[in-house]
Amino acid sequence: MSPFLLKIPSLTWFAGNGTDAVSRVQKRQENHPGMICSENRANYRLLYKAGAEEELRREAAEISRLLNPPKVEVPYSTWLWSLFGCSLVVLSGILPALILPANSSEYLQTQGKFLNKCRFFLSPEAYAVFVQKEKQSESVAFVRIDIDRIGFCTLGGLLVCSFIEKLCSTTEESQHRICAIMNLCANLVDNFTHGLAVGASFLISPKFGLMTTFAILVHEIPHEVSDFAILLRADFNKIDAVKAQLVTASGGVLGAVVALYLRSGAVQSADWILPFTAGGFINIALAQILPELNRETNRKQNLRQLAMIVLGLGVMAAVNRFHVA
Repeated sequence: MSPFLLKIPSLTWFAGNGTDAVSRVQKRQENHPGMICSENRANYRLLYKAGAEEELRREAAEISRLLNPPKVEVPYSTWLWSLFGCSLVVLSGILPALILPANSSEYLQTQGKFLNKCRFFLSPEAYAVFVQKEKQSESVAFVRIDIDRIGFCTLGGLLVCSFIEKLCSTTEESQHRICAIMNLCANLVDNFTHGLAVGASFLISPKFGLMTTFAILVHEIPHEVSDFAILLRADFNKIDAVKAQLVTASGGVLGAVVALYLRSGAVQSADWILPFTAGGFINIALAQILPELNRETNRKQNLRQLAMIVLGLGVMAAVNRFHVA
């Protein structure tokens, strides 16, 4: 048998089936050294084709195994932990109604909007998904910052909210109502992304999930107070405001279920939602809250506004530092 055939052990069947042809090739090579006859070239092409097909089959099987890993069932304990974390986030939606006095409606209408004025400073949270370090097993991968995508998504959220406001509002009262509805929609999406984070973190470990839930609660409670103020300003009574808060908070439960069902990949696929939602919050702060602040002429009230703005900035800075840590 020729040395050429021995170099491809996976195709030795060819030598067994074509022994006579190989013998003829060997004899011609002995009689005419250095000469490659047409039969030898044909045999070479057949061997090369068969070897390439075998290699392609192996690669296709390996790619299929990597793209379709065996499904691993999520333990019941992970589901329970995730539901527990989401329940805490949901309960934070009714916390303002429980801790604030019964006659706090007018107070919240004047003071809560100042907290909400600072709310749009949370938009860096939407950008964090593009710059945070992602820990993958023992290595650390850095996420590339897509500035254009962030900007377009944020601008898109701002323009969509502005379009809805212009299309639906005709009076000042209806404008307040539309502002409250847009804020509820933005909160629903925001809580959905929080649920994705909670579910994905509990997939890693209960400890990591509890830490993520606590971090969300730290910056979610001030949000809920300002959301409650916006609803009261839109002529919602206290009961209706609590119901609306619970509806938006339930988006977190849906997000956690999606994260557990699709595993942690759902978080990466929803990275555009955060800047889009931030754009909606910016619109609410600049188009609705800021004009009302500028109408104030009382010097004492203006100082209180400034103090609340500085306080809001300090709270957001502390929360961002906590997240980075």
